[in-house]
Amino acid sequence: MSSGGDSDDRRALGREIRGRAQGAKADGLTRALEALDPELVEWTDSFIFGTVWARPGLEFEERMLVAITALASLGQIPQLRNYLFAALQAGIPESKIQESLAMLSVYAGFPAAINALECWREVRAAHGRATKHADNLE
Repeated sequence: MSSGGDSDDRRALGREIRGRAQGAKADGLTRALEALDPELVEWTDSFIFGTVWARPGLEFEERMLVAITALASLGQIPQLRNYLFAALQAGIPESKIQESLAMLSVYAGFPAAINALECWREVRAAHGRATKHADNLE
């Protein structure tokens, strides 16, 4: 059985990784989870990000691509959109995201790939507008 310190460390690490994986929307997503059930945030930070995402063997970028393709394969478009925005904020190359989503046509079918690529097109356009707007403010 883990001590409280281990659990606290795992939660803190999970919060850090979740913040990176969810990008600028992390705080809003935290509030949304808390509104559904306060324990969802603890489970997310401790297990999903503090345990699974913190495992050795894959780099952050690779885990993001796995998450993106899994969400796209399952048709979870709202969550996919969040991860795509965060991937761009984290500096994951657009070409890697594009290729990962294009491969869905083989393994998840054309409808899943088309829906994911449409979402990706929308995210890239919105990200481009936001970046241009931020550049104009400087």
